[in-house]
Amino acid sequence: MPESGGWGTLTVGRLALREVFKVSESGGEKRTLSVSGQEASPPLTRQQLVDRHDDLLALEGSVLPVTFEDKPERNGFYLVTGVTADLTEWKNEVLLSDWKLDLTRAGTENETDLQSRLTGAVRQNDFSLTGERWHAPPIGHYGYFTGSTAPSILTRTGADGAITVYRGIPANVSPRWGCSPSAYMAGRVRFTTSTGREVTGTDRLLAATGWSLSNGLVSVGPGSGSTLAVQSYAGGSWFTKQWNVTAGSVLTGWDSASLLRNEPEHVIVRLVKSSVPGRVTLDLSLRRGSRLIEGFLKTGASSTLSVSLATPEGPTSTASSGYVSAASEDADGNAFLAGSARTFTGHADGGVTRSSTTSLDFFLGLVGGQPVLNANPYFETDASGWTASGGTGGRSTDFAHLGVASYKLTPDGVTATPLISMTATGSPAVTVGQSYTGTGWLYSPAGHGTVNLAIDWLDVSNANLLTSQGTVSALGAGLWTFYSVTATAPSNAVKASLKARLPGTPASSVVLYADEMKLRTAVPSGEAATDLRNQYIASLPEAVYPVRR
Repeated sequence: MPESGGWGTLTVGRLALREVFKVSESGGEKRTLSVSGQEASPPLTRQQLVDRHDDLLALEGSVLPVTFEDKPERNGFYLVTGVTADLTEWKNEVLLSDWKLDLTRAGTENETDLQSRLTGAVRQNDFSLTGERWHAPPIGHYGYFTGSTAPSILTRTGADGAITVYRGIPANVSPRWGCSPSAYMAGRVRFTTSTGREVTGTDRLLAATGWSLSNGLVSVGPGSGSTLAVQSYAGGSWFTKQWNVTAGSVLTGWDSASLLRNEPEHVIVRLVKSSVPGRVTLDLSLRRGSRLIEGFLKTGASSTLSVSLATPEGPTSTASSGYVSAASEDADGNAFLAGSARTFTGHADGGVTRSSTTSLDFFLGLVGGQPVLNANPYFETDASGWTASGGTGGRSTDFAHLGVASYKLTPDGVTATPLISMTATGSPAVTVGQSYTGTGWLYSPAGHGTVNLAIDWLDVSNANLLTSQGTVSALGAGLWTFYSVTATAPSNAVKASLKARLPGTPASSVVLYADEMKLRTAVPSGEAATDLRNQYIASLPEAVYPVRR
């Protein structure tokens, strides 16, 4: 930020400068404004001044929001038509940058719409997917307009606040919206250096290490003991997955990094690494409002290309659907997500791989888990909040999927469908019309032909209104298996009781163990794995232009 001392702040896009006393303006068909100033080291460090000097020179040709702290009447959207900056150095004493900006005014907030031109076709793919056209303007926008067909709305909360994502944008429509210049940069995509400096423009000298690309919802940077670290924001915190990128062998350390595009709505960084022979390039792309990092890996010679988790997590979805995802959530309640528009093989560690190829497109992210609503899902200290029927039950350390304990049910051999369930007091409160998902890991040394999870919906008197059944499937002997059920709370439902069922009349030898039994609100529409995959397929290039209202 500009140094203190009574000066205001002039903000041009990403760049903050010391506001000067005077601006020069001209009227006519094209209203122009010229402003000049000086940045100095000291008080800035030498590197800060050089960075600011280069940031200024990168502004030319851009349409940007411009705000004046001391002259707010001049706030608006401007085209930067000219930039000059003189760098003067008195060695070991003073370094100065005397700059001038020539701006053509596009309009003030009240008279200017921003138009997002979403161009191009959906991504070519091998899965016959049409994708989902979507768009996310800045956090502070208003008056979003797509003509006679209104899109649906999804709200995503990130480190910058709540951003609105519009889904189902009509084809051949360029949305219009309004925004205050001071709010335009909220929710933007940003590329920052190891010092936390946000870079302006593309023609810049960058280090290949220490950088970060983020939009407040997801970020990517060099990994720790891996190729890439991808962070996703959920529930007020960042969660990290380390990913290895392989081109014949795992790539660690890059020779160079450069910016191909650097706009508030979309940033693309290119990484280059030497190979014998030739080189490997990796383009990483991030859009405003997206939960996915998009990548394109390319080599000169045919090889096995893959992107996989550095710490293995087995996938559950088949690669034929265009993505793979974790079989169950991790310790943070999230599930990794990876995919490609082209036919690929699911990597054994979790991820995507293609053999005998020179290119691999991919996307990476998380399907964020919702907060667990019930107490005691792990049975580590006791079995409070849970009970058994059709047999005897309680906490056991015989087997565990996570930790040291689970809940053990021993059928009595005569009762039909023995089960493990939440008690009335252990059943969490629910909201009528809200969808909920119950999940759990089940185990039986002997196995059983039919097992599932279900949800009992309880009324104010704890009477069962309705039971929603999950998919029934065989539980293999000696195999921890993941089960789930998703359903909507019916009218008059006050609580939900999750249960694990053994349909039929199993013998007492068919012992059932349950662990990680969790009830949550369901993943919202637009945030499920298939939704995110479809958004990747139809992620369209965006160019933003000011237009008169």
